[in-house]
Amino acid sequence: MARWTNLPAEVRMMIFGIVVKDYRFRSDGYARAGYASVCRDDVDQDRIGDFERIMGNETTKYRRDYLEHLFLRIKFDDYDCSVCQLKEDDETMRNNNEVFFTALCNLLSILSKWNRNRRQNWLTLELGAYSPGDCKHTFRDFHPQENYPYQEYNDVEPQPGASIQRIERLGRDTLDDPYHGWVNGQQEGLSLGSKQRIMGTLAIDNLPKPSIHPYTFPKVEIITNLFIRRQFYRKIAAKSLDKLLRESFTSLKWFRHETWHDVDPQQQLRFEKDYKRLLLNGIPRNLRRLSIFENYNKRLHPEHFNQFTHLEQYTRRANPSLGKALSKSSRLLISLTVSFLVDAVDFFASFQPTNNPNVNVIPWENLENLALTSRLLHPMTAYRKINEMLAAAGRAAASMPKLKIMEIWNGGRGHACVFRYTNIDGKAHISWESTWGSRFQLDPDVINSWANVPRQGKYPHGNFTRSVNPKSWRQHRMETYGSVILQLKQGSRMQHFLSFFQMMSEIPRLSKSSTHA
Repeated sequence: MARWTNLPAEVRMMIFGIVVKDYRFRSDGYARAGYASVCRDDVDQDRIGDFERIMGNETTKYRRDYLEHLFLRIKFDDYDCSVCQLKEDDETMRNNNEVFFTALCNLLSILSKWNRNRRQNWLTLELGAYSPGDCKHTFRDFHPQENYPYQEYNDVEPQPGASIQRIERLGRDTLDDPYHGWVNGQQEGLSLGSKQRIMGTLAIDNLPKPSIHPYTFPKVEIITNLFIRRQFYRKIAAKSLDKLLRESFTSLKWFRHETWHDVDPQQQLRFEKDYKRLLLNGIPRNLRRLSIFENYNKRLHPEHFNQFTHLEQYTRRANPSLGKALSKSSRLLISLTVSFLVDAVDFFASFQPTNNPNVNVIPWENLENLALTSRLLHPMTAYRKINEMLAAAGRAAASMPKLKIMEIWNGGRGHACVFRYTNIDGKAHISWESTWGSRFQLDPDVINSWANVPRQGKYPHGNFTRSVNPKSWRQHRMETYGSVILQLKQGSRMQHFLSFFQMMSEIPRLSKSSTHA
């Protein structure tokens, strides 16, 4: 049976028109929920003209009312084994940049002419880019493939083991292809060039000259949500994202950015430098929800799994300037979750006792949900440093009058922990859960700082409680950071459900081989 997303756009709109016109809905307000997937459209660079014809003119603009999610998925030229172990050359990078940003600009030009109406409260734009060769050579993943089958929530839930079976059909357990780094189903010693090939960065300042790309992106008020997921390894340069956010997405309310840590240290440093500028200057004033997740895996980043201190990859020291920049620029947000790119110790740095935190503090007046990671949360870290950071977090929470939940966490293979604050109708509670055993205890300074956090709700003077559960999680069940996210209350805010699904589908394979998908 043909999948909905594989049907031509014209056929989908014809079917939807029949449904809307002829179906007699019950009084139940959720009777139409089964047609939710109709409100999504996937567009590649070759279909933008069709999209404009179907949605863009006066006689068809009523169709826009039913569109809630638009996925611009850019396909670059394929490549063969003669270059699969090499970083993209300058010409390939410039051509890919031209394809991506020309397609994006063309789509934004169409959307810039749309006006939001009463029926349409939001429109999500999702961006992704890939080459068909990305899953054919060294990296035999299936989530960058064309016709990837998991696009909606209902694609995932009915068949929880289907993705595992699909991975197994790739034959990686028995693959013997030394040129691409596979020996008897194991993969080791991957070249830097092969990694750089699939992680090409898309930068607007690296276009062919002369370029048809305009200096300024068109302003698009209809887009309220922007998603960039981990499904594709290639990422948009931070400088280009900054330009997009400032010029096009001025009405943005939610930005979900799932990026991959770069395999080139110098390129990662440039990304972080530009990302700091984005955090300080590029966040739209209308933005209320920000989710940032920096991804790793063992094939791309083996050095983070083999540190001499046995601190795993998720203990890498984040750039301190990013945490401090985000602390300043997040004061208007309602929800903020950041994993690995920023460290909680830097986010709360201005609330350390030596920094006189009570002077001219700008509050997070609307912040309700906060989740951060910290490399300090590791059993080999001095407990004094952990308690100092948690106390600083409590002092910061005093400037978050609407805070309902905060989670500070970390984890990897064999270890995990989370510090959690919840405020339910004024009844506040802090808890510590970990795999560490009973050695760690919350200092009185930590308890006092959190006990003094102002509370709202039915019981603003309700009891303050605390709990420490030293062995609440089993070490052998902690395979990756995905295992830890399962234990968190804000996991769904941290990552898109498809991203989490992809991550969790990879975990059972860890016991078979050293690879991650």
